[in-house]
Amino acid sequence: MNKAQKQLNKESGRISSMFNGIAPHYDKLNHILSLNVDKYWRGVMVKFLKQEYNGGGTPRVLDLACGTGDSSIALCKKGMNVTGADIAQKMLDIAIAKNDKINSKYSPLPDYILASAEDLPFEDSKFDATTISFGIRNFNNRPLCLKEIYRVIKPGGVLAILEFAKPKNAVIRFIYNLYFNNILPFIGRVVSKDKEAYKYLSDSVEAFPKYNAFCSEIKEAGFKDVKYKKLTFGICVLYTGKKQE
Repeated sequence: MNKAQKQLNKESGRISSMFNGIAPHYDKLNHILSLNVDKYWRGVMVKFLKQEYNGGGTPRVLDLACGTGDSSIALCKKGMNVTGADIAQKMLDIAIAKNDKINSKYSPLPDYILASAEDLPFEDSKFDATTISFGIRNFNNRPLCLKEIYRVIKPGGVLAILEFAKPKNAVIRFIYNLYFNNILPFIGRVVSKDKEAYKYLSDSVEAFPKYNAFCSEIKEAGFKDVKYKKLTFGICVLYTGKKQE
């Protein structure tokens, strides 16, 4: 276990408080700090789900750690019935407000609920799919959360997770470390006035298991056909799996 893993505090009250605090600046900083590439990453995930359910009606999707709703809205615009869940109410408030700006041709609009992935308030096999965009590294008890996610997905349903990783290429990794460990926390601190939130971001990415290590965790929860796809030099990874029919 590395130093970041030993010291990282992911207690749900702390995490919800941190994200409630940066909620007003979250979208702006996300797009600035990712150079808008986060939109492309979400697009890859949405395309994966769209292909999985092509011609199969309107899939019901649970978008966990939905934050301010960017992934939920992207899924909605591709014809999916979306429920977004998060533990930070102020993030959800922004997501709910975005519904007023969505073109009326997209229906149904996403629903949002305050809920923890450790104890999902849904019956078994309710959703065709679950998505998580850059949130699972904040889950305090990932094995329990993955089991809960498995429970609420229908047999044959899919899981799609976007999460940050460290590039394997030495040159790209050097540039990545410089940006992620120094520039990103500085900009985040100046804009959000939060000294810890964007330092936590780099620490949480460092501590999170990557590639095959995280695939193993997904498999241990019961998912089959678990795969990963590196995006943008491996800065982001799309993990996918299926619940056995």
